[in-house]
This record gives sequence, structure tokens and C-alpha cells, in this order.
Amino acid sequence: MKIAILGAGALGSVIGAELHTAGHEVVLLDLNEEHLNAIKANGLRVDWDDRTEHLKIPAMRPDEAPQVDLIILLTKTMHTDAALEGVAPLISGGACVLTLQNGLGNVERVRARVPDGQVLYGCTMTPGDLRGPGHVASHGLAYTPFDAFDPDGPAARLAADVDGDQLSWTETAASQVWQKAAFNCALNATALLGKGTVGALAEHIGADLAQDIAAEVLLVGAATGVTGDIHAVRKQIDFALREHIGHKPSMVQDVEAGRRTEIEALNGYVEREGEKRGIDVPMNRLLAALVRMRETQS
Repeated sequence: MKIAILGAGALGSVIGAELHTAGHEVVLLDLNEEHLNAIKANGLRVDWDDRTEHLKIPAMRPDEAPQVDLIILLTKTMHTDAALEGVAPLISGGACVLTLQNGLGNVERVRARVPDGQVLYGCTMTPGDLRGPGHVASHGLAYTPFDAFDPDGPAARLAADVDGDQLSWTETAASQVWQKAAFNCALNATALLGKGTVGALAEHIGADLAQDIAAEVLLVGAATGVTGDIHAVRKQIDFALREHIGHKPSMVQDVEAGRRTEIEALNGYVEREGEKRGIDVPMNRLLAALVRMRETQS
């Protein structure tokens, strides 16, 4: 399958590398010229736990992209509109769009620019760190559930072709998206405010407090009609605090690089949706306020 990774930063590059290795025709699309030039010159360097690879994957700006079957959207949520505008000819040409972006509200933003029949949505538990231009690191592709928004559209037919070891087609994708958001709401902002890695959270925050933050998220999700499993989120939190102790969550990486965070698609989104529905989410409200304050100081 011909696949474009739209937003080939840390996570996009890792997922692109996995799909490339699995035999798909992958192109990496990004606006970071330094990153693109490094990949063109030396290949994409990926540091896995047990090996380092240099992969020759085409890398280019979105306006240079060839027609593809599937666009996997991995930009920051605040860049969704501009990113999709940049590949509008590919979408008009029939490309389906799968959003695996962090946070909540992504499928609604995609549907505003892509016909429902071409929309897929999901999430991924894959960790990724950007070590430098053309250089990423990861423990490997983790569970990546997705589903088609319209069960009768072309995206649903494409889903059957892409379903496999790398991506998992499931009717529970909406629940998985909220569970991933609960996981991120619990760990990302706390890591940023603590100026630490996941390992630092294990020492100073702990799984119980992280679970309490996540529980607020799933309470709001349930009010929107999506049921999440707090026990599954707790397992993800426990695993991360045990196995990913050196990982810096994306929100930490963003602030260190002088970029805006995705707080409004995470704790801030939960705060707003909770307010609409009369649900108090004090921990998420506090975390959102503190991260906004932290952003103004960066």
C-alpha cells in the first residue's frame, strides 16, 4: 500500500519506519527542512532497543508528495487544518486519512476537511523520541487500534487491507482513543511540570495519583457516549512507569524545543467538555492552567 506519513516527527518517523519495514511504500512528509535533508542524505536513523537502522525512506514537503492510498496524520492538533490543506490534492484524488494524533477532538477536525467515507481514526501507544535531525528512537510499534468513521465508505474497504501486525482494525477504537487520552492527560502535563522523565513520575507522582487524573477523563468520555476502561488505563500507566522510565513525553519535548504543547487537546479539552456537561474535573483543570502558565514562560 502507498502510505504518506503527514507529520514525520518523532512518532511519525517511527511509525513510518515500521510500515516501511513491513513492505509498504512509505513517504515521510514534513515541513522541517533540516530533518528532511538529514533523511535524504543519510537515511532515517532509528535506534530500537536492540539495534540501530538507517532506512532509505523518501522524505519531502507535503506539496511534493505523490498520490497515495492512505495518509496517516500525526501532526500536532493545532496544525491539523494547515496540514490537511497542504495535501488537499491527494485527498481529492481519493486518499483516505487516518488520524493517530494525540488528544481528543481530532476526528471532528479531520471530518471538516475530508469526506466521511475517507476518514479513519485511532490512536497508538507507540513511544518516540526525536534525537536530532533524521534521528529517532523507540521501543517499537505498540498497539495501534483504528476504525473507519463510515462503515460503508472507501476507508472501511481500505481498513481491511491495512489491518495487520502494524495497525489493528477494531470497533472499539473510540474507546481506545479516550483511554489513550486519559493516559496522556495523566502523564504528559505532570512530566512537564516536574521537568522530568516518566521515571521521575514513578518516583514522585505514582500510579495512584495518575489513575485519579485519568479517571476524570473517562468520566467526561462516558458523558459523551464513549465508555472507557479505567483498569486498562491503569495497566498502561503501570507499564509506562516501569518500562519507559527514560522516555520524555511529547509535551516535555515540545517545551524544550520552544513549541506549543497539545494541552488544549488533552487536559484543556477535558476541562471544557466537563464544564459543558456539568462534570467537575479539578485535577485536569489545574494541570491545564499550570501548563498554560508554563507555556507563557517559555
